[in-house]
Amino acid sequence: MRFVWAAVLLVALLLLWRMMFTGYRGRALRQRTLPRPVGSSDWQAMHDALEGVYVSTTDAENALDRIAAHGLGTRSAVLLGFVPEGVGFLRQGARSFVVPARDVVGVGHGPGMVGKWVGRPDGLVVLRWRLGDRVVDTGVKPRHPAEGARFAQQVEELVRATRRASGTDDSGTDDSGGAE
Repeated sequence: MRFVWAAVLLVALLLLWRMMFTGYRGRALRQRTLPRPVGSSDWQAMHDALEGVYVSTTDAENALDRIAAHGLGTRSAVLLGFVPEGVGFLRQGARSFVVPARDVVGVGHGPGMVGKWVGRPDGLVVLRWRLGDRVVDTGVKPRHPAEGARFAQQVEELVRATRRASGTDDSGTDDSGGAE
């Protein structure tokens, strides 16, 4: 009798896993029209990098809507830093990508997001950026929290410099948009 119950439990778990996989794959297919993030021409030029865990990318308007297309929903180890094109996510076991400097909207900190809850108000560094016509948030849990604060400060400087260069600097307003 135990064998029968063990077999039923195993079949139920496999069915549940299959349903989760099918749902995630369906989400990725629905989001396939999103543009594919670009790669870097020179990962060797990355500087001011921090080590951490890439948590996920979500829609900025709906924090529970994870972006699964193009591998953006895959959790992985990451080296997050600056490359000539903008902010680079050099990931292990997942597709690496770059957020061009002109697409960076802002940066903030948060206690968590879909896929990871740290609990500390500054536990995650959350980069807000444009992916085509959508604004998304990408969360990274730094290995060392102090590096997260330093990185956020550097991203804010990048955003200000990009706005000055494009002539859209409106220093009187704060449009950083990062998660709080």
